[in-house]
Amino acid sequence: MPKQKKDSKYFDNVLNEDFDFGDIKMPPNAVDIEEKILCAILLDNQIYYEIAQVLDDKHFYKAANGEVFKAMKNLIIKNEPVDAASLKQELTRMGKLTQIGGVEYIIDLTDKTTTSANAAYYARIVFEKYVLRDLIRISSNLVEKCLDKTANTYSLLEESQKMILNASEFLSKKKVIAVKDDLDNLISELVDRRKDRNPVVGIPTGFDKLDELTTGFQKSELIIIAARPSQGKTALALNIARNAAVDYDKTVGFFSLEMSFRELLFRLIAAEAQVDGHRLKTGRSSHKDWEEVLRTYPRLKKKIYIDDSSSLSILELRAKATRMKNEYGLDILIVDYLQLVKGMENPERRDLEVAYVSRGLKALAKELDIPVVACAQVGRSAEKGGRDKRPQLSDLRESGAIEQDADVVIFIHRPYFGIKYEQLSPEEKEKAQNAEIIIGKQRNGPVGEFELVFKREYARFVNKYEGPEIEIPPEEIEKPPF
Repeated sequence: MPKQKKDSKYFDNVLNEDFDFGDIKMPPNAVDIEEKILCAILLDNQIYYEIAQVLDDKHFYKAANGEVFKAMKNLIIKNEPVDAASLKQELTRMGKLTQIGGVEYIIDLTDKTTTSANAAYYARIVFEKYVLRDLIRISSNLVEKCLDKTANTYSLLEESQKMILNASEFLSKKKVIAVKDDLDNLISELVDRRKDRNPVVGIPTGFDKLDELTTGFQKSELIIIAARPSQGKTALALNIARNAAVDYDKTVGFFSLEMSFRELLFRLIAAEAQVDGHRLKTGRSSHKDWEEVLRTYPRLKKKIYIDDSSSLSILELRAKATRMKNEYGLDILIVDYLQLVKGMENPERRDLEVAYVSRGLKALAKELDIPVVACAQVGRSAEKGGRDKRPQLSDLRESGAIEQDADVVIFIHRPYFGIKYEQLSPEEKEKAQNAEIIIGKQRNGPVGEFELVFKREYARFVNKYEGPEIEIPPEEIEKPPF
């Protein structure tokens, strides 16, 4: 049975406060500033448009002020002037005039000493008081649910994260920006780029052709790395993380839902030292290999932060990524892989859940203002038509939303993957060492394809340079992927 509101004068005339604040006699509010805002609109109707970017009628603590603001909004929509007389008529039409205190209340508002110059600042104060009241509601609600013996801990944790994040979203919403206000800044930035002549303006990947086509991974973009299983998605994502952190001193967050922290660390060490990862892992590396490991591993002591939670919802990922950004100052975030992230609870269809996760990752990229790279599975349809068939956007598994939400889609195509070396023709043997990288979509740039060399024995992609081809011994082709 819901609690009854306390009989207290402090709750008189309060809007949208159907909640017991317990021992808190005076919830956070700024009633005097609310009245100054309404007075400012009466003095200058144009101020309403600035205020409305921040406030709605539900954000006012005092019910009378919320109703007056709603009446002002109605008048503005009808292109009518907002003054004492028109407010009286509109509030009468709404049936709220007596409730707010009659004409006397409107007259009192017009007598408030204020200036329209500070209206936007005042609106922010009122809004922040509303958020504080909302947080009190959420917290008290959570306490009550936590005391319920039948509560599911994990469902409650997810629900609480969602409510807190939704509350914090209010504070981070961006305002409309006028082109004229930012045009000079952008031109100045372009001038600097002409002087610098650096084609990479985003986060460098360390792969020359990829950086040339994308100019680096850009802020707020969702980049998808897609391929069939065991084609090298994790390897490419990990190589990009390593290159950004080691070669360009960037801060990298890596969420691995498939591989453990130790497995990823083994891969990083093997790739850095260029030694066989399987031999290293089983303690059968040669003396020369071990010397290379000891020589090269200190390079990896960079700003790479790994979360290897095997079960993660998009809300949990969002919360952890936000915390990571606040603590470490992320430059890029990598998720391996998208289809393992949980979406909504009890989804009607799998494609709807994947779409929910995809949209969540794109929203996260915008919210944190960094590139988010997510690995994704390609469906079996990519295998139809033989090994020469390259994957395409329609092959993205389980949801067309991935194609829609992504700013960049990168496919990995290795047509000779898994074939024994002796079964290949001389021409195929030459091609077997290469991985074709296909940019199937780029919202703000060209599409295209190029080749990288995939050094399979230590799971490392490297740039392909003109010169002698790398010979891969037969025994390495036959090995299972590391």
